[in-house]
Amino acid sequence: MTETIRLDEIDASNRLRPINPPHVELIAASIELQGLSQPIVVRPRSPEEGEGLPYILVVGGHREAALRSIGWKELTVDKHVLIRDLDPLEARLVEIDENIARHELNALDRALFLLERKEVYEQKRMSALGRGGDRKSTKFREKINSQSFRIDFSERFTEDAANRTGYSERAIQQAIAFARRLDAEAIAAIRGTPLERNQSELIQLAEETPEQQRALATLIKSGEAKTIGQAKIAAGLAKPVTVDPQARVLAALLDSWERASKPTKANFLRSIGAEITKKRAEALGD
Repeated sequence: MTETIRLDEIDASNRLRPINPPHVELIAASIELQGLSQPIVVRPRSPEEGEGLPYILVVGGHREAALRSIGWKELTVDKHVLIRDLDPLEARLVEIDENIARHELNALDRALFLLERKEVYEQKRMSALGRGGDRKSTKFREKINSQSFRIDFSERFTEDAANRTGYSERAIQQAIAFARRLDAEAIAAIRGTPLERNQSELIQLAEETPEQQRALATLIKSGEAKTIGQAKIAAGLAKPVTVDPQARVLAALLDSWERASKPTKANFLRSIGAEITKKRAEALGD
């Protein structure tokens, strides 16, 4: 008899990545047309986690939401759903790596995922190495979508993350640095705005105090400002940069002078009535 589990037996809460409704609709349309080609991944709820639904979603938040939206009730094990024996920390690492490896995350989510991965990795590393090597951790070889999620806790975090995600160690360090400084309320405010896709803007936001971040994020969300620079001016945290138009004219003249030939320079001086001395003429040499 084919084993199945019901969708309403799966706890899909506490996900790192917010569900994107348009993406869910796109996946749902694909499933209705050609079925579910990539299974979701769940794990059994452990007794230590208390009461709740018997399974907890590990990978496939958008797929799970799409299945619910088109009325699926049951999933066939090993076809529509894979059941993996993972502890909560291992499951979190798998969820993070699966999302980062797809390179579909915006700059904000990528940084937040990497920060979360570092915290989970260090917890798991301390647990595994502190007890002389947890058997389950050191032999963790679950396969999802033909990828091996083997954890080697002898590696530095950035080295391990770089090997798994394809990003450089420097990029990972930079992302974690600004993600750690971002205020939670500010993060919520910029969700859905172009800012969450612009890392340079996010770095600028993270440089401000939490209170200032919230003020700037609110201005971005309301549409009163499109960039952190504009928001800082609107919030009174920076003064508008005024540019003297004549300064631009002078810069253009100096640039033209530098590119002009000797005869052209001489003609220019004559045209404005400037006297050319022998010494000045020698200075005009190419």
